[in-house]
Order: sequence, then C-alpha cells, then structure tokens
Amino acid sequence: MPEHKMIVMRGIRVRAEDADRYRARPPARSGPLTVAQANPAPLAPDAVFDPGAHDVPGVLAHLADADPAETARVLDAEADGKGRKTLTDRRDELLAAAQERAGGGA
Repeated sequence: MPEHKMIVMRGIRVRAEDADRYRARPPARSGPLTVAQANPAPLAPDAVFDPGAHDVPGVLAHLADADPAETARVLDAEADGKGRKTLTDRRDELLAAAQERAGGGA
C-alpha cells in the first residue's frame, strides 16, 4: 500500500494531494441550507415582523437594524409569545443598542 503524506485541515487528516478540494469547501454547517434559508423572502412593506415565526438568530438579525420603537414592539411580542430567555433577558441591552443606533446615546 502506498504511503501518503497526510496533513491536518480544520482538524481533519487529509492526503496532501486532496488539500485543494478541502480548502475549497465551506466550513461545516448543521445541515444543508433549504431554499427558503438560501433565498429568504423579503417582508412586504406593510408586513409586521413576528418573532414567534423566527428562530433566535433571525430575531436578533432583525433587531440589529430596527429602530427603538420596533425593537420594543418585537421584544413585547416575544415576551407575550414564546418568551425565550435568550431574548427577554437581553431586553435592556437590545433597547440600548437600538437607542444608540438612533443617535440618542445610551
């Protein structure tokens, strides 16, 4: 059996001649993207963001660009709905960040 020089890439041993293939691969994800994840439909202009219809990272992504009024509305809806601690425990922090983005300081 031929001897191959092995290298370690992202914690995986691969043959040196296969290194380019592994370098081209994106980092591992928890699974393949669905069509909806790869091409999310934008909200209609009059659509209201519902935090209960999104996972925590999706809600945080929405809040990253939201104004203080929208941030408060989404966090209130979250508290009345699913009440996920990851979001409700960070209420003050998220509201302060929205206020800072709006130019009102902390």
